[in-house]
Amino acid sequence: MSSYDMDIQEDELVIMSDAQQYFFFKLGGDIYAIEAQNVTEMLEYQSYTKVPMMPSYVKGVTNIRGEITTVIDLLDRFSLGKAKINKKSSLVIVDSIALIIDEVYEVTAISKENIKSSLDFGCKIEKQFIKNMAYYQEEYIAILNCEALLDLNEISKIEVNYE
Repeated sequence: MSSYDMDIQEDELVIMSDAQQYFFFKLGGDIYAIEAQNVTEMLEYQSYTKVPMMPSYVKGVTNIRGEITTVIDLLDRFSLGKAKINKKSSLVIVDSIALIIDEVYEVTAISKENIKSSLDFGCKIEKQFIKNMAYYQEEYIAILNCEALLDLNEISKIEVNYE
């Protein structure tokens, strides 16, 4: 191996160590991302049991391997409508909460240089739900703030839900 080849490999290692894995998914016609380290697992969509007096985006609970798990409609959480369940719909488990998504897109590494602070304008969802923006496939994708998204104080607020 020449020294030139060694330099290329070392550069690639630097790039890889500077990258973080992100889970990309489709929701309401747009692509969003979550830091992959926050995703425990992905499952096929499954039914849930409704729970009364919860915010409309808390759809209910489901049993995942013997654990009662809260199911959240992300589209409704963002006030962008209700999830339309189809054969590609999935549940993504984040901090013991199941998020309904339209479709898994991919898991990939994004280098830190392609991560920017969130924009103050031009986003469909509230700024509190956006942690950063990733420049990916020649467009900016919102990286969701899981802490804000899954704030138990907000989720557990009692609300009459007549759905």
